[in-house]
Amino acid sequence: MAKSTLSQTVFSQLSERILRWDFLPGHRFTEEGLCAEFQVSRSPVREALNMLVENGLVEKKPMLGYSVKLLDFEEINELYDVRLALEAFVVSRICVTGIEEKRVRELLAYWNDLLEGLPGTARLVPAADEDFHEALAKLSKNRTLVRYLRDIDRRIHFVRLADITSEQRVRDTCVEHLRLLEALRERDEPRALGILRTNIDGGRSAVERAIKDALAHAYQRRE
Repeated sequence: MAKSTLSQTVFSQLSERILRWDFLPGHRFTEEGLCAEFQVSRSPVREALNMLVENGLVEKKPMLGYSVKLLDFEEINELYDVRLALEAFVVSRICVTGIEEKRVRELLAYWNDLLEGLPGTARLVPAADEDFHEALAKLSKNRTLVRYLRDIDRRIHFVRLADITSEQRVRDTCVEHLRLLEALRERDEPRALGILRTNIDGGRSAVERAIKDALAHAYQRRE
């Protein structure tokens, strides 16, 4: 098996276990231990660990090695603040320049299908949510802004997986996207900005609640 495939396999399995809280914040990984567990050489293990660092799940400290990252809610809130500011600019720009009717209809049809297909389509919503916000950013035709938003999304990607999890949160996300599209179609900037803020702040609150609940349950399992 190719080294890149091996490292991806190690990364995928470790990231899934970290997100399930099988490894609590502060848990230390050793290259030797992971090599033995996955029956691979140091190279793919080191590559996988560096991928976990890049995705904000693990941190590397001199002399201490790799450990599951302690969650910094202050940093998460700051990233959501920046995301809100950038996406508010996107919404304002679209309300000035307009959005192609064909594109609006495509997006409305897609999110209506997701909403009407619940709960069966719920598993598709988290990835669709990221794609939706990036698609709106691209409509601003500001490549620098799109790049900054992608960087923020990369840094909070795994955190956002704790966002759209409950049945109500999934449904709210679909409805908010549909309402935002209607507001953008009508170039109603105040209404569009209000819906955007509700959507992003709702995600921020859901993430914090979900992480705190998951941590509490994880620690209870260890007792």
